[in-house]
Amino acid sequence: MTEDTPHETTNAESATDRDDAVSDGELAQQERALAERGTPYARATVVRREAPVSANVGDRALVTTDGDLVGWVGGAACAQSRVESEARAAIDEGEPRLIGLAPEPAAIDRPGLEAFPMTCQSEGTLEVFIEPVVPTTTLLVVGGSPVANSLVRLASELAIDVTAVDPEGNAATVPDGVTVLSTLEPESIAEAVAPAPLVVAASMGEYDARAVAAGVLADAPYIGLVASDARAETVVERAAGLLDRDPESVRNAITNPAGVDISAKTGAEIAASVLAELIDVRANTGAVPASSRRSKSHEDASTATDAGDGGGGTCCGGGASETETATSDATDSNSVNDSNDVTDEPAVDPVCGMTVDPDDSPSVTHEGTTYHFCCHGCADSFRADPGDYLETVEDGELMSP
Repeated sequence: MTEDTPHETTNAESATDRDDAVSDGELAQQERALAERGTPYARATVVRREAPVSANVGDRALVTTDGDLVGWVGGAACAQSRVESEARAAIDEGEPRLIGLAPEPAAIDRPGLEAFPMTCQSEGTLEVFIEPVVPTTTLLVVGGSPVANSLVRLASELAIDVTAVDPEGNAATVPDGVTVLSTLEPESIAEAVAPAPLVVAASMGEYDARAVAAGVLADAPYIGLVASDARAETVVERAAGLLDRDPESVRNAITNPAGVDISAKTGAEIAASVLAELIDVRANTGAVPASSRRSKSHEDASTATDAGDGGGGTCCGGGASETETATSDATDSNSVNDSNDVTDEPAVDPVCGMTVDPDDSPSVTHEGTTYHFCCHGCADSFRADPGDYLETVEDGELMSP
């Protein structure tokens, strides 16, 4: 056996371990699965070897953020542990790197290569190129407010996949490349976007709770809410009801008010402040804790959006109510009303007391009676706890607490 014979080693780490490694086809399947899940990973490829080592030029492996290695770049003692740690670092930093392992690292050290000692008994040399594959950031913007519209326009200029949720929006005005969803179902929204999206709820209360619920279901590391403190508490309670979870866990998932403090006042300025925060979140990979930081000017701006930018005068702070019927996870005592069940008589929203048009409003059926609402926010609040809003019904008129 000559020095150049492949797989020559002086220890027992080679043949069995290499035989156990996955095939190229299996490795390709693993890579497709990681990409489809939107999971960051790194490719590690052997680009140079000096015998005796078990790896050959062209041997490859995939490494996940958890440090799991699939493929072959040499035995555990010789190369795997170092490749795993350097691959995780490359994913975190988003930059490729070339590493070398040799008995005397100084012998191969040169610009552009990070040299490490070869720790196994074979004392060969390996150089491995590590390339991180980090999925494109997905931004989910929920709402048709001036803040939401401005944020979609600004974010579309960046290397971000933008999805907008606005059931009444005009898709023709959305920038090219932006995906538009009309559904308001949190589960459907979460399924439509890549895992771990960045989420901004900016419907001015109309269906912010549904945006928050979708973000929680999608394991979003950032859920920004454009709202005042009072509005945020209402959103938390509604989202917790939709998710059937503890409100505190939902509250901890939210950053409110969304955005950095730039003394923003207008919808476009608030959108710019939110985008600045999103860029910072994207640059700092990993989980982002919800923030309660606040400045007076930013809080005033959020309060102004609740009162003004939403327009329309509904209690939820949004515009006209959706034609889509509010949905439920369905119990017989609290089910969704058929949208075709219409009447000419006006109805009273049991949550806020507003008079609404039953033909064009969300509705929920509870114990055989259908109730209509000014917006999805009120419908969600009612669905979570109908008894909290229904005291009595006197002379055919709905009475609220």
